[in-house]
Amino acid sequence: MDVDINKLLCTICGISANLMCQRCGEPYCNDVCQRKDWQRHKYICTLMPALVSIRPIKPMATVAHDMAAAHNVIIPKEYPNEQLASMVRKLSFGESSGSQWSQEWRNSMMPSTNDFFECRVTCMETEGPIWVMDVANIESLERLTNNIARSMQQQKSFSIHDLSAGILVGAAVDHKMYRAEVLKVNVSAEYADVRLIDYGTVVSCMSQNIYRAVQRMSQYKAHSFRVKLPNNKGVQINKNLTLRLLGRKTVDGIEQAELKQKLMVPLCLPFELMAVEPAVKVVKILHRNVLLEEPQVALLQLKAMSNINDELNASLKNLPGELFTEVPSQNNASTIHMAARTNQGYRRALLIDYIEEPRLFLVYEMDEGCISLTSEVCHIPSKLVGLPLRVFSVTLEDNQAGTLENHLKQCGPDLSIKFNNDSLMGKEKDKLRTAKAALYSKNKQVCAVRARSFLGVINLIGLKYWRQPIENDDLVYISHVVNYKEVCISSVHCKQYGNIFNGVETKCLPVDDFKEIRIGDIVLVVCSSRCNYRAEIVSLDSNKFGVRNIDTGSMHLVVGANLRRPCRFVENLPVSHCRVKIKTICNIPPEAVPPNSVALQILKRLYENNMEMLVKFDISDRNTVDLLDLTAEPHSLMTRMLPVLFTPTAVELTPAETLPSLSTMEQDLMKSSATLNEDFPEVSAIERELLKSSVTQNVEEASLPPLPLSPPTSPPTNKSENSEKSSKHVQRYYYNDLERRLLPLGENMEVIILNAVGLENLGYVTACFFDSEEEAERLQNFLNLVAQLGSDDDKLQPGFLPEVGELCLTLYSEDNSWYRGICQRITGKKASILYCDFGNVELVPVEQIKPISSELLHCVYATKCFIDGFDKDKPFVHLEKYLADANKIVCDVLEGPEPNSRTLKIPILNEILSKELI
Repeated sequence: MDVDINKLLCTICGISANLMCQRCGEPYCNDVCQRKDWQRHKYICTLMPALVSIRPIKPMATVAHDMAAAHNVIIPKEYPNEQLASMVRKLSFGESSGSQWSQEWRNSMMPSTNDFFECRVTCMETEGPIWVMDVANIESLERLTNNIARSMQQQKSFSIHDLSAGILVGAAVDHKMYRAEVLKVNVSAEYADVRLIDYGTVVSCMSQNIYRAVQRMSQYKAHSFRVKLPNNKGVQINKNLTLRLLGRKTVDGIEQAELKQKLMVPLCLPFELMAVEPAVKVVKILHRNVLLEEPQVALLQLKAMSNINDELNASLKNLPGELFTEVPSQNNASTIHMAARTNQGYRRALLIDYIEEPRLFLVYEMDEGCISLTSEVCHIPSKLVGLPLRVFSVTLEDNQAGTLENHLKQCGPDLSIKFNNDSLMGKEKDKLRTAKAALYSKNKQVCAVRARSFLGVINLIGLKYWRQPIENDDLVYISHVVNYKEVCISSVHCKQYGNIFNGVETKCLPVDDFKEIRIGDIVLVVCSSRCNYRAEIVSLDSNKFGVRNIDTGSMHLVVGANLRRPCRFVENLPVSHCRVKIKTICNIPPEAVPPNSVALQILKRLYENNMEMLVKFDISDRNTVDLLDLTAEPHSLMTRMLPVLFTPTAVELTPAETLPSLSTMEQDLMKSSATLNEDFPEVSAIERELLKSSVTQNVEEASLPPLPLSPPTSPPTNKSENSEKSSKHVQRYYYNDLERRLLPLGENMEVIILNAVGLENLGYVTACFFDSEEEAERLQNFLNLVAQLGSDDDKLQPGFLPEVGELCLTLYSEDNSWYRGICQRITGKKASILYCDFGNVELVPVEQIKPISSELLHCVYATKCFIDGFDKDKPFVHLEKYLADANKIVCDVLEGPEPNSRTLKIPILNEILSKELI
């Protein structure tokens, strides 16, 4: 069909076109418009002969040609003499088509999956069928086309009398060489109609542009194949589609297919659904900062569609779903929908940000109103994609008395919402993102609110952080020690934040102009000595910035070169941290507590070891807590600290020194922080050593007057001068400096269980592995040496008190023998010792502990191992007994959830728990 190019309009300006792209034929009015459009056009412009005009070089002789092209019918050539025709066919077949060649070129490369696949439209026929190519084969086709061009350089073109229908040839079209099949030959006009077998396009070529094929061309399948869709709406040539073959063909042998429609989750307010079912419930009242005048925001959830999570998990139960392979670009602002696997199962989610290595996604659960971290995502099943978001946000309208939290606490379970119809006049319901509404309870209006569609990005609703409050009985750890009575605690989920912030460093851009940084800004601090962390700017002084770690509460002084602009991961990762006072301890005045109190040292050791504890909030005051350490006796931190609160530590502390080269602002930052700065490169090496050795106190403590001197009648200390000297000059060695030989990863590994006591409470055991019997024998000889040196009384150090994490020799109470141990904490006159070669813990009197010598710094084989499938609700006492009796087990060894740990996958776990093997 002829096309009048001048009737087409330019892509850029809409003026009649008199120029077109020489590669694909897109029209332009002049070359200036074409150059302006190239940055857009180059991504869709391809060297595809489907865009070559299907007009013949010379007019068609008969109408039969059009019918043949449409239905792929081979029409015999017209020769004046049948005998001559037979002779020419015989000659052509023998010389050019190759009777012994492969017939693979007559077959098509079909998709490798029975599910949806992405393809490119290469040709559209007038009757409706289209020719497509799997996009996975585009690169291989380009290589094949280049190879054909090189192979055909020495080939001669056909004579018109040598051509016959059905043979494989090389066709030169628009200065490129393609594989083609001859459909019809017109001897008088000296041209032939050929189909480009890798594209499906029919073109007319003069005989001098048709070349004899080479054998290599016959060995590859055709890249294109013919499909039939119910309709061709939205189908364009040279565009990508997502199709699925239905497995059946038309009467003409054409594959029938369906087109995947790209459904999107509606991001507007579900107005029509709430008009029918207005019942809602409060999911969360987001915490706000009153000083920043942040609005109070609540997340409400529709009670309708309550079964959506069950249907989603049922759809993905047996099949993992269509894997989510398309990772969005860094600058992609479009909303990405996915099904994310969380601790509660699959949930519909919106992508906020991601890390490529290791693959980790930060998502907002659109039906639950919370933030999650996950590494498993897939596409949402099509039947659940078009359902609206169940959670939306509400804020109080202006001039409303009281707070939103008080209004919602007064409501019962029959809370509902009703929109203000006057505010909806003239608005499209499918684009409604905000609207005035009112909340009702028991048919009475509670308050007027403004409802908004919320997509998970916290600053879109006027808040600075995604605050996740710590609740009673949550697992926490001490993230910062302020003083003896006040600490900062963080949720155990925050322990992984350091690795996450290391992973997003490349996503966060450096600060170009430090003058643009303001107090209160969120930044990512790049730290070489520790993990990266996110912080809030609290002070400014030229190129030096005081920052507060918003996940731990510690203060630091950094230079501008270490600051990065935050990405979405940094801005929207939940903050689960608070500053609290220790129950009872906080009521003791600081004048009565020595600055080097043993109780303060207990807090610092818990902080250094990141010990996990249960938090118990005081009923009358939420800022007062007690922390329960289930691995030590007594469990209560307050009970453990109280007896030693007035006792100074046996280890002398280096007094804090004032740094003359630091500014007043920097000294104030140091006084307000118990975590010392390691990020300030302009401090000298000597000053940094002074910083590390000093023990900073709270500003409130620093302002107090010193304690009075002891009265002259005070009794002298019981410690002898020699014992103090011997304790002071001990050579100390630490567990972190030892080599660790962990269990090797693998399947069906035979491991030795060293300790399984406390499995039901701890969730882990201690195990080891030896490559040979000689290696096990060497370890046994080493343990004998430990026992021998430990029994040597000449090496006792009177008054020796180990530090947290220090290696020592300890007398075990059950067999009265000496073993290597690690000091975990000091409790009164006893120390909690972890026997590092076995894994068990014991409280040992300090008189039965001595320093370790350098010849006993042997590697550690004992590995902390978690049990795959561990659940405290199951009878894990049976497993503990089984492991204690079995000594050796066969299991799969996997990476553990903690550093230097492993996970044991025991095949017979269910049988053990059911007592079948006990």
